[in-house]
Amino acid sequence: MATIQVISLDMFQTLVNLDNRFLSMWSRILKDQYNASEARVLQAKLIEQYYVVAKRMRENQQFVLTREIYRECFDKLLPSLGIAFDCAEAVDILVQEHRQADLYEETLDFLDFIHKNYQVCIVSDTDEDMLPRFFEAYRIPLFSSEKYRSYKNDHDNSMFQEIIKYYDIEPARILHIGDTLSDVVGAQRAGIQACWINRQNEPWKLEAPPDYTIRNLNEIRDLLL
Repeated sequence: MATIQVISLDMFQTLVNLDNRFLSMWSRILKDQYNASEARVLQAKLIEQYYVVAKRMRENQQFVLTREIYRECFDKLLPSLGIAFDCAEAVDILVQEHRQADLYEETLDFLDFIHKNYQVCIVSDTDEDMLPRFFEAYRIPLFSSEKYRSYKNDHDNSMFQEIIKYYDIEPARILHIGDTLSDVVGAQRAGIQACWINRQNEPWKLEAPPDYTIRNLNEIRDLLL
């Protein structure tokens, strides 16, 4: 690994875990009709719809807030399944649940470790009111899609370009850690080293691999030391 000066971190499913928050969200939407198995099916449908809408926005080189993408998803999904619930309220619940996402067990120790030895930033493809605020205690800069009107790995890849500009260093001196294809591909397009955090032991789906793959944040320490 080239000498790293900056570590860039994705938020959701990297530092915090949304799995239980999605169950809580569907519990609030379905109320007396809720069961966990059905909620997991509904969540898979919601995420599938999210990627359809996000792909269309990306192909049209159009920026839309995450909240608005989810509003379109709920507008299509809930009526199609016969779920009588206000879609605007569903989006509000989703935002609230994101903000309450649980830290992974190793997150705070990992942040303590890297914050002492590296410059650190958060890079998130979400609206800022969706983000848990624990990182503010570390005074970590935030690069959000809402602020830069861009998502990771979109047509001009400006999120990662903004990081390079902010720190004014060679891209290879930056390591980005995230859980999605956009995290890896977007970082590599900018010349940034990319580490895929693969907590579910899933197969990599693209021909070009990540620079590094880890199962949890503790594993990155061995690469950095």
